[in-house]
Amino acid sequence: MNVEDLIKRIRVEGWCVIENVIPHAEVHHVRDSILSTATSRSQSMVKGRNGLNGLIAYDQSIAPYLADERVMAINEAMFGKHVRISMTTGVVIEPGYPQSNLHSDYPFGQGYDFRIPAPYPDAPLQLTSLWMLTPFTETNGGTVLVPGSHRYSNNPTGDGNLLQGDRHPSQITATGNPGSVLMFDSRTWHTNGANTSNEQRIAIIARYVAWWFNLNQIIPGLSDYELEAERTGVRADDVVPITQKTYDGLPEKVKPLFRHIIVGQQVLPG
Repeated sequence: MNVEDLIKRIRVEGWCVIENVIPHAEVHHVRDSILSTATSRSQSMVKGRNGLNGLIAYDQSIAPYLADERVMAINEAMFGKHVRISMTTGVVIEPGYPQSNLHSDYPFGQGYDFRIPAPYPDAPLQLTSLWMLTPFTETNGGTVLVPGSHRYSNNPTGDGNLLQGDRHPSQITATGNPGSVLMFDSRTWHTNGANTSNEQRIAIIARYVAWWFNLNQIIPGLSDYELEAERTGVRADDVVPITQKTYDGLPEKVKPLFRHIIVGQQVLPG
């Protein structure tokens, strides 16, 4: 598909797959790096799902591809210029891991303290991308989606009557080759599929937002985050601020996506 068709598909169906974003010859380098980092620094609390939040602070192997022209064209069509990445996560799904519950991503999930309450507006506020480092298939737990659900004003996390049983009659599995990127409107109902294969499924999740999207409540060190952490006693690690050295090592086109999470930022007096 050309970029115009990809944008149209996200607007109408809520999702698309962009092929060959990471060149075939380079995918295994990223996969091996992410697998090593996610394994050594796992924060997963669910058996069979090995996850690493704040990935870009620990591993920058995906960085050269995050500002791909097609990926950014889709984001800018939705949000205009000055797009940022809100979160990066490494995910390894092991054989035998079951399908989870359909949901919409933050800030549409109704279980979050910080959320857009349902019925939420019919407008894209965030795009979720899954970077396929191994194949996404129906047998290894490729992402399950409900096309068109991005236009609904609620999701199963806010209204259990929207979903009967574990499956939705319209759900599909997004498939693709290593190096491809699944992008979807974060309102779209989705979840991992069941990994009934004997192989791991490895991916990176990066969420893109507009410049005006408020991230202060998820960035450690900022007052909104620190006040909430003090109130709840929980220090969420979806975002890990990066050092100036890490930031300086990012490709120039990628730096604007992460400059909001550099360690030590402050409001200067005067």
